[in-house]
Amino acid sequence: MQQLEQILTFILDHKELITTLLVTLLTIIKLTSWGRAKAAALDTVIGVIERMGAKEVKNGVAAQEFKLQTAAKDALRHAVAKADPKKKVDGLATRVVREVLRGVLPRK
Repeated sequence: MQQLEQILTFILDHKELITTLLVTLLTIIKLTSWGRAKAAALDTVIGVIERMGAKEVKNGVAAQEFKLQTAAKDALRHAVAKADPKKKVDGLATRVVREVLRGVLPRK
């Protein structure tokens, strides 16, 4: 019972902190789901292009790729690798480490 009172006291004393934490967690969850939806859409489009063998589209994407941000280039490369059976998809751990270190270490 005393632990419950301590927890309740802590929550009441730090309302702003807990509210900020909850809003931050909700934002992270929303952005993650939005990013997954965008990635799924990209995977679908790339898959269709790969199956159709649309050479003009592939050439156009390759020509514009240098203008993309590094994260977008990684997402594009991953989507192409998923759609093309001849290419190897990066593992989850590799993608997470790359995302965590993005901006910290220059990529060659």
